[in-house]
Amino acid sequence: MALATTPLSTPIAIATRFGRFDVREESVITFAEGLPGFDQCRRFVLLSSEDIAPLWCLQGLDAPEPSFLAVDPALVLPQYRRALSDADRARLGDDKALVWLALVTIGGEEGGDAVVSLRAPVVINSKRMVGAQVVHPRGQYQINHPLAIG
Repeated sequence: MALATTPLSTPIAIATRFGRFDVREESVITFAEGLPGFDQCRRFVLLSSEDIAPLWCLQGLDAPEPSFLAVDPALVLPQYRRALSDADRARLGDDKALVWLALVTIGGEEGGDAVVSLRAPVVINSKRMVGAQVVHPRGQYQINHPLAIG
């Protein structure tokens, strides 16, 4: 999955719990409303490495710099339906540049089972570099769907 870029800026090194990454300003994704629980964090980058593939790291750049593991929902549920409401389509666009990610949560303090939120995926327009968390209609998908890839 390639995100759109223009002339490249100087890379900036950021450290995450998943390793060190070099990012460029062109790679910053703006979430106008932030993410639930992190409303003040508006700038994120999407990071990948062989060590965490097929997962991605959605790393916040604004305090408190939240970091989320994410996965393509179609890897978890092959028949996953990608659909936007009219309002979401207006703010994100409705084209082939949309990247869909389900956020991964590890249950409990002792590292319980991993689940993904198929009901509220993060959608990124890789041309415009904007993103939002969208909500599917009630009951269509689980909030805590077991993570199993393959």
